[in-house]
Amino acid sequence: MGARRLPVAPRPFRDETLSSWLGRVACRYGLDAPALAACLAFPDNPSNAPRPPIDDISANSGQIALWARAGAVDPARLRRMTLAARNPRRPRAWFLNRDLVATRMVISPPPSPVCPACFDDDWVAGHDGYLRASWLLAERCVCPAHGRMLIDQCPSCHAHVHVAFRLRENRARAVCARCEGALELGAGEGDRYSGGMSPVLVTMQARIAAAVDHAPIYRGRLEEVVAALWSALDDPGASRPVLTLWGSERGWRLPAEAGQAVGRPMPLGLLRVPFRALTLVALRDLFGEDIAALAGPPPERAARLLGRAAFLRPAPTKSPRAPPLLSGRKGRSPADYLAMAREILAHPDWVAAAELPERSRRRVLGRLADRALGPGFSASGDLAAGAASSRVQTAA
Repeated sequence: MGARRLPVAPRPFRDETLSSWLGRVACRYGLDAPALAACLAFPDNPSNAPRPPIDDISANSGQIALWARAGAVDPARLRRMTLAARNPRRPRAWFLNRDLVATRMVISPPPSPVCPACFDDDWVAGHDGYLRASWLLAERCVCPAHGRMLIDQCPSCHAHVHVAFRLRENRARAVCARCEGALELGAGEGDRYSGGMSPVLVTMQARIAAAVDHAPIYRGRLEEVVAALWSALDDPGASRPVLTLWGSERGWRLPAEAGQAVGRPMPLGLLRVPFRALTLVALRDLFGEDIAALAGPPPERAARLLGRAAFLRPAPTKSPRAPPLLSGRKGRSPADYLAMAREILAHPDWVAAAELPERSRRRVLGRLADRALGPGFSASGDLAAGAASSRVQTAA
């Protein structure tokens, strides 16, 4: 059964998202966008109808036809509002991934970033507030029109921003879905995140967008570098991404809310605005503003940093021969291993490590064990000679 035409349905804005337009239509009837979509899909039993998801990236053609008929809008116009139609060359991973399915390992979708100053302009202009499609690009963290950082945290309740629309003075007004706080009233809220870096971030996000949409060669390298920055460190005892080495010499710790991006192939779409901006600043610091520089040999500092990414280190190849531990003409007897253990325990480096933290002690022990188990090691000579050398250096 076809959907009935709605008596009141505002026209879409040129740069609006599909979910935003549906939300503005729905608020005229005291509904939200999913509830309106359910009513249109199941008009005979809307109260028990499932709420279909609204995909801003590439909506189902049947849904678009249904919504267009109800709102008296050309279906082609609604189809052009999808992010895939606006950015046909952009991979889906480069949009904010807001439709993630909850699994056993819960990955929550990122909040919807907004520019409060844009909502202020909408209110002053006398029309509905609406969500801009460009806010859902994975690299976007600053509004180019106002030079302000986008916000994804409600200025009233400080929860992650998920936008709802409420009819006020016959206009749709964007509010926080949790506390109903008006988002345009916090127009100055974005300044606290910028730190004077807004012009730099505007330039970086524009150049990244150009590379992602028009230069697949640069896009591939950019994806590798961003993934490396958010890769786990190669240290087995570390629970931090590589980016923490750039962020602070003292070892900046990653907030738990950004942990879901660590180890992901394209983490920008999972990150909140502050961490997205941090990634762009790190890219500029390591490679400069020219995205083409990513295709060449990385600068020394960048190479050293990216070399610490665990997933970029080549996996050890399996040799058909026995490992060094068991290789050799005669092999090693239990007495040899006992001698090695005694030599390690008596080594000055291990004795000196008694005052070190547990992780550092393990590293020292690992180095000594590697030397002991390496090819050509003599239980009676190598570590003993190293110990003697250490004692001579200490005495000197």
